[in-house]
Amino acid sequence: MNTNLLYIPFRQSKPINLGDELREVIKSDYFQPPSTFETDLLLVNNLRSKISNLKNETLLLESEALLKEYFICLQSIRKKFPDDCVEFGWYSTLTSFPGGPTKSRSLKIEQLNIVFQLGSTYSQLALLESRHTDEGLKNACAYFQLAAGCFDYIISAVKLENEDHISSSSKIHIPSDLQFHTLDCLKQLMLAQAQETIWQKAIGNPSIKDSVIARLSIQASEYYSLALENANTSDFIKIEWTNHIAIKKFHFKAAANFRMATLSQDTFEYGEQIAYLRVAAETCAMAKNYKRYVNNFVIEDFEGLTDTIQNTLRISEKENDLVYLKLVPNAKDLKPLIGTSMIKLTIPEFLLNPDVKSSTIFKALLPHVIIQVAQAFHERRENYIREKFIDPTQALNNILVKFLADRGLPASIDSIQQPENLPKSIIQHSQEIVSLGGTRIIEQSIQEISELSKESRRLIDECSGRLQLEANEDEMLRRKFGTQNWNKPSTHEATKDLIEKITKMSNYQEQAKSGDNLVALKYQELKPFLEIYCGGYESLIDFIPNSSYVALEGDISIIISDLRDALNQVIKMEEKRKEFLSGLEMKVRDHNILPLALEEYKANQDKMYDDNGNINPRAFEPVYERHLKIFNDDLKVLESSKKDQIKLENEIDTLNNRFISEFNSENNQSQTKRKEVLQTLETVYAKYLEVISNLNEGSKFYSDFIAKGNGVLKECDDFLYHRRLEARDLELEINNRMRNPHLNQVRLENELTTTTSQTNSEIGELREIEPEVQETSQKPRLYAPGAKGVWNPNHGIKFD
Repeated sequence: MNTNLLYIPFRQSKPINLGDELREVIKSDYFQPPSTFETDLLLVNNLRSKISNLKNETLLLESEALLKEYFICLQSIRKKFPDDCVEFGWYSTLTSFPGGPTKSRSLKIEQLNIVFQLGSTYSQLALLESRHTDEGLKNACAYFQLAAGCFDYIISAVKLENEDHISSSSKIHIPSDLQFHTLDCLKQLMLAQAQETIWQKAIGNPSIKDSVIARLSIQASEYYSLALENANTSDFIKIEWTNHIAIKKFHFKAAANFRMATLSQDTFEYGEQIAYLRVAAETCAMAKNYKRYVNNFVIEDFEGLTDTIQNTLRISEKENDLVYLKLVPNAKDLKPLIGTSMIKLTIPEFLLNPDVKSSTIFKALLPHVIIQVAQAFHERRENYIREKFIDPTQALNNILVKFLADRGLPASIDSIQQPENLPKSIIQHSQEIVSLGGTRIIEQSIQEISELSKESRRLIDECSGRLQLEANEDEMLRRKFGTQNWNKPSTHEATKDLIEKITKMSNYQEQAKSGDNLVALKYQELKPFLEIYCGGYESLIDFIPNSSYVALEGDISIIISDLRDALNQVIKMEEKRKEFLSGLEMKVRDHNILPLALEEYKANQDKMYDDNGNINPRAFEPVYERHLKIFNDDLKVLESSKKDQIKLENEIDTLNNRFISEFNSENNQSQTKRKEVLQTLETVYAKYLEVISNLNEGSKFYSDFIAKGNGVLKECDDFLYHRRLEARDLELEINNRMRNPHLNQVRLENELTTTTSQTNSEIGELREIEPEVQETSQKPRLYAPGAKGVWNPNHGIKFD
């Protein structure tokens, strides 16, 4: 394109077979055959392939339609598929050499890349319009405004994404070249070039006053100035563009002052004329530092303006010295130039209100949010089953074991009834301990918990480190710029909530570590006996001493028999509970929540969507509540088992008290010794179960702690990131303020007051003459630099 304006080049995309990718997602995550959606899969793959092959300066109207269609398709896909289902890769083309690809598993980021492509399309369409007709300038301006709207849309989307993830555990990776300063540079550049088309249209109309053209010029300069600030901050704007933008900034500023000089000459204010010309000449001198790498046509326009300004200044100074003898005011005393913007960014309507309802793509596919809801309900149900059934059942069993161990049962009667053989309970305990992993599983768990504890400590230290790093940076910048200039809140003020969270984390971690040490000590006490249990039958036989036979009288024999029956009921109760939990597990498997959620969606589909057109997960809550009712009978069974246990414990307690009062074993030393050993093994078993429970609780605690700790660490990272952005913006603002001190505020307000009515009158005149300039339908609007009677509109840039 032969033009002295810039267009945004298309980003390049890594080829991908989107149809195949989505086909695999449907196959693995959905309960529908991919073949049902073959037409849709071919459509999206064809669209994505065409998007990947877009070429600069070719078939731009077709590209616009293609990008719109693909964007709408992506909007429909996002409603049916998880955001991270496919990985996309894009190359940045803003730098001298394409960088990347930047990969991201996000349909949202894919959409933002498409919006970028659309902005690029509009910028190129603008440059295709004729700059020699009013209609061409109007259309070019409209296109530039649409391009600016596209980049502004991405800026807002990225900002919203960052804000959403401040308190979220997951974060989408925003490509570096889609960050604020790069996008804002492109946006301001498009607005500057749109303003330039208005300026060009104005200078082509001889009835437009110099004061109006000056205001249009200075506003174009201000847009270019904003673009330049962002270009200097961004790592992705190449020096050719930075210099181009800088030349345009100074060119329009000089042109505005030149127009004001002409206006001053017309009103016989020769001193002001020279002052404006001197400002224009100084501005041109500043621009000479940026001539390198800039297109020759832009340089020719600029040098033509510079020569005109210098010649006019020389003649004006000579005439004033010889004829007019007017006092030349200082530049700061001149009337400030107030810019007049005749343009505004235009976000394409379909971006704000995408017509997704008219899209039939994947219409029959089950929305993935329903699968997510079902998975969430499944997790909630697992927690419900654990909290309401598994944990209470295990607690009842542990209570029962401890109850018997505290009463020396069944060791006290096993030593009498089985003076030589291993008691059945001891054999069962040994088998259970071995099946659970014995000492190996405990030592492994203790080691894992130790590692989790270290990870927890590391998280705490990293959180504190982030805040300390920010505090050091903040203190350094405060010393550099002074507390009066560095007026943002201190780190201490801004981190009170985070410091409180980190302090709580540290306290919890210290308490947990103390608990870990107690569990480890408890295990060391049990370890020798657990090794005996793990040794099996022979180890237990060697450890447990035999006792001599004890003759039992009638009453004590009956008591022991009744006590044995009661202990057998304990065994039956434990077996019954195992069967109960096993049956509960089968019941859970047989009752899938997904079909219920799908039925609810089909029956009440119209009520499932919120105001934004998204499915509201809360609408499925009644499904979960109804589903849980199938376990009501099981809750009654568990409650009945609890009551039976209390009744059985009372019965055992009564029988055991009778046994203790009526049986005297003092004269049988062998029986007493065997009883003590058996009792020790029963106690070890009870404490073993307690240690296992403690380790499970510890593992769960640290898992939850690390998950929440990572959330706090992310908050600290986000805090550090946003504080650095704030610091960078504030530092830039302070530096700009130091380089360009503000005019006296009172004088500026006075000047604004006195020039407002004049400005409104002049702009009204411009609108009356050129009413179509403000029209912005579905097409947007372009540029030209120079001084009156100097700039040649036929000059242009060849930008590759």
